[in-house]
Formats: sequence, structure tokens, C-alpha cells
Amino acid sequence: MADDAIIRVPSHFEHEFPGASRSAAEVAATLASTATALEAAIERAPRQAANLSTSAFQTLAILDGARCPLPSNVIAERLLVSTASMTSLLHTLERRGLVERRPHPTDGRKVLVDLTPLAQPIIDSQLPAIHAVITQAIGDVPEADREPLLRSLSLIKARLTQMADQPLPKAKARRKPRR
Repeated sequence: MADDAIIRVPSHFEHEFPGASRSAAEVAATLASTATALEAAIERAPRQAANLSTSAFQTLAILDGARCPLPSNVIAERLLVSTASMTSLLHTLERRGLVERRPHPTDGRKVLVDLTPLAQPIIDSQLPAIHAVITQAIGDVPEADREPLLRSLSLIKARLTQMADQPLPKAKARRKPRR
């Protein structure tokens, strides 16, 4: 087990931060660090193979998964970016010849975005590469532990979603650490 990847906080953590949980802080820090490392590993293949940013490759993957042209606002929603960011990203992908924009067939106010033939080989090679990275990264987690891990992550995400609509929790004053 890779215990050295666990981020530990000092034993006096709960004294310094009354009402806080040492184990919760360790889980949060380790989860954030792990997510950052996993994201970096996933980004590496498309960046090295096709010089694509994560957002650019995800845009291509969204279009590939849709199996049909999409309005840019739909892509932006799925990518969780603003429409302004999406417009800039689409300009870049269009200049590289990876997407094309064309008028919507029934609504002249809308524009649809589609993959070009140049994009398909990139997607077809990079999606398997990304899944190989993910499989290798998660490979040391026993199959029997994966479902409980998913449930735990789901609980954390559900709580974060709930907290987003509430005021920040009241925090107790920090005590100066012992010297």
C-alpha cells in the first residue's frame, strides 16, 4: 500500500483548529492531491500526441460521444465552461481543422459544431490511451474496494452539492499552535 501518498496533518491539528477533524482534513488533502495527479496523467496522452489541452480534447470527445453536431452552448454546459471560453476554444479547434461550424438546418440563429475527418483519428487513438492510463492508475485498488470507494466519493460529492446552496459553516477561532 502506498501510505506515503497519504497526506497527514500534525497530531495537534484538532487542538489548533477546534471543531475540525484531523481525519477529514487528511482525506480532503489526499483526495485533492490524488485528483490533481490523476488529471495530469489523463491530460498527458492528448497533449503529447496531438498538442491538445484538456478542454480541447474533451470538446472533441463530447462531440464524438454525441455522434451528431451540437450547438456550442450544449458543449459548454457539458464541459462546464462559459460560452465565452467555449467560443475561444472553438476558434482554436477550428483553426487547427479539428471542428467546423455550420448553420443549424432549421434555426438560422443557431450554429452547430461538428468534428472534421482530421479529428477522428486523434479521438480514436487518444480515448483508448486515456482509458489505459485510468485502468493502470486504478489497478492497485482491489475490485472489491471500488464500489465502496465510489459510494464514499458519491457521499462527499452529494454533501458538497448540498453545501453549495447553504451559507458557509461557522468556524471556531484558530488557536496558535504549540511551539
